[in-house]
Amino acid sequence: MNDAALSVMFNIAEGFLRRRDGETRQFLRYSFASNGELKSGYYAADGRKYLKPSETTDLIELNERIAKMLRRWQATLEAEEPRRGRSKRQARTKDQGRTMDQGRTKDQGRTKDQGRTKNQGPGTDQEPST
Repeated sequence: MNDAALSVMFNIAEGFLRRRDGETRQFLRYSFASNGELKSGYYAADGRKYLKPSETTDLIELNERIAKMLRRWQATLEAEEPRRGRSKRQARTKDQGRTMDQGRTKDQGRTKDQGRTKNQGPGTDQEPST
């Protein structure tokens, strides 16, 4: 439990000192995971009666507050990140988000003859020659 508790703190420090959002986020994930490991340790210690129930409650409450802080910090880094194309989570599957009619197709809106003849081009006011 001591190692997990130190890992939370050390990973926060290391991520912060990297000064790159992507690396900071990664170390915050490590820290969050170590915090979860520590929480499991609290439950194990409680089950073995190493802690009083009130101590367990206080420690778990503190642990959850730390987890929320880590997630909020991580969310601020994700919000500031510029989007470069689609991420793996946003990748489109074959038909996702498509409808049958996605705008004008090659022949949509045209009839065989819209009054044009061989001698009259579009946008002219000339009568066709006979």
